[in-house]
Amino acid sequence: MKQDFDGFSIELFQEEGGDWAAYFEELPNVSAFGDTLENALEELKIAWDLMKESGGEVPLPWGRE
Repeated sequence: MKQDFDGFSIELFQEEGGDWAAYFEELPNVSAFGDTLENALEELKIAWDLMKESGGEVPLPWGRE
């Protein structure tokens, strides 16, 4: 599954209980969780789309300022 997050870096990790967490390195407060890696990425895509639709300014990723 390929997702386009405008050049932002994604951190993924599996928690002790087996669930997955995904967040942007540059935007750590934009995160998502799922019972599989794929679900966590799908939820992160939803969070990303909602953030962009909210009308707020999305900063450029590090190194692209």
